[in-house]
Order: sequence, then structure tokens, then C-alpha cells
Amino acid sequence: MLWSPLLDWSFEPVPIVGCATAAYLYWRGRRTASAALGRGSTWDSGDSAFALGIGALLLALVSPIAYFDTTLQWDHMVQHVLLLLVAPPLILLADPFRTAWAGYLAVQGRPITVDGTWPARVMRVLHAGPRAATVIVLAFSVNLLMWHLPSIYNATLRIASIHDIEHLTFLVLGLLFWDQVISPVTATGRLSLLGRAVVILVGMFVSWGLAIVIGYATHPLYAYPAAKGGLSLLADQEIAAGVMWVPGGTPFLIALLYLGIRWFELDDRSASNAVVAQP
Repeated sequence: MLWSPLLDWSFEPVPIVGCATAAYLYWRGRRTASAALGRGSTWDSGDSAFALGIGALLLALVSPIAYFDTTLQWDHMVQHVLLLLVAPPLILLADPFRTAWAGYLAVQGRPITVDGTWPARVMRVLHAGPRAATVIVLAFSVNLLMWHLPSIYNATLRIASIHDIEHLTFLVLGLLFWDQVISPVTATGRLSLLGRAVVILVGMFVSWGLAIVIGYATHPLYAYPAAKGGLSLLADQEIAAGVMWVPGGTPFLIALLYLGIRWFELDDRSASNAVVAQP
């Protein structure tokens, strides 16, 4: 049956339990500490983004995308895009770290204290301006390129534990990378709009450069089994490169567009304030 692959869900327990735990802590934080977090008590756009982000994680890790990730390269690339470039920015739009920490404290029956805690101190280190951003962008880029070296990539196809480590590093470094971009513009210690644009451009060019290398290779780079349905290994590889180039480039372009809009808004506001201040 043509739709039978849609029934091939992996139902791996670790990502299901992890997503369920994150969702529960987030819900407890929203329920008990919305005022302390500066948010209303009703469902908002951040909650919608968080739900979509968790859904993207489950789609990447337990749906048919996960079932076929070691047999079809284009499918594996879709999984990478979801883990690196779709789920992290959506989740971060919900202020998840502070919210989940508040939820953890609520579960423990401890007073809700968001600021001044060790997670807050960790976040201050991660948000220590251009130097911290440079380290994170470098780690993001090296990690992406390393996992696409043929010897290491082929190991993920053979050994489940290495494949799981790949997914974990993609998600963690994806969160750290997008965290440099997604935050209030006036947040203390965060990058300027220009600095955020540089972060996005570096990540985008590294991703596109990798897509070009994969797409223009004259032979299959990775040890996938022979594709079914008349799809050659080289064609599968070219489609995978296209996935990295177009769908994978879309989140970067959306972020750049948003930053450009914010820059014009701030520029217009500054011009208006200067006119008002004139005698």
C-alpha cells in the first residue's frame, strides 16, 4: 500500500520520555510562575511555538522519518534539519529554560526563584557577548561538518548509540546556536541586531557550503543500502543536498528577515525620538 510507510513509527522510549518531561516541566512552570516570568496566565504565542517545537522533535525522532533515517539519505537530512534548524528556534521562542526551571522547583515544592539561580548564572555565561557567541557558532559549525565526514557519518548508520549521540549534539548545539539569536533586543549581555545577523550568516554559509559539497559529489559519499523504487544512491544524495539547501536554509532566511524588520523599526523609532527632542 502506498501509505503503509506512514505507519512505520519507531516509538523509541528515550525521545518520548524526554519530550514528555520537558513538556510537563514547562507546563508546571507556566502554571505556577507566569507572573515571575513576565507572562500572562493564558495560552500565548510562546506556548504555541513550544508545542510546535516539541512536535518537530517527535516527528524527527519517532515518526517514519526516524524509521527510514538509515536507509534513505534525503530522509536522514530531513531529520537533521528538524533537529538543528526547526525545533530549537521554535522551542526557544517560549523562554523554555527559565520556565522549565520554575516547573522543576514547583515539582520539588521549593520556592519559585528564577533569577539568581545556577541556571541563570549559566545563561549569563552563554550570553557574554561576542566572545561567547563566537565559541558557540564555532562549536555548531564544527559539529555539523564533523558528523558529515564519511567515516563518522557511516558509523551513525551502523551503530545506534553513535547515531543517538549525533542527534543529542545536534539538538543541544542547535539550541545554543539559536539562543544567540532569539531573545529580546534589549536583554542584558545579548548580541546587537548586527551581531545576531552575523551569527545567522555564518551558520547559513556553513550549512550551504556542506550542501554544495554533498550535492556536487560525483559518487555516493555514504554507505547507504541500494535505494528502492528506482532511486539511485547518487540521486538520493542530491535530493538530500537539496533538503539541506532549501528547507534547511529557510529558518536562516526567516531569521534574517525578522532582524531586518527589527532594525528598520528601531531606526524609525530613533529618528522619531530625535525629532521629538528637537526644540
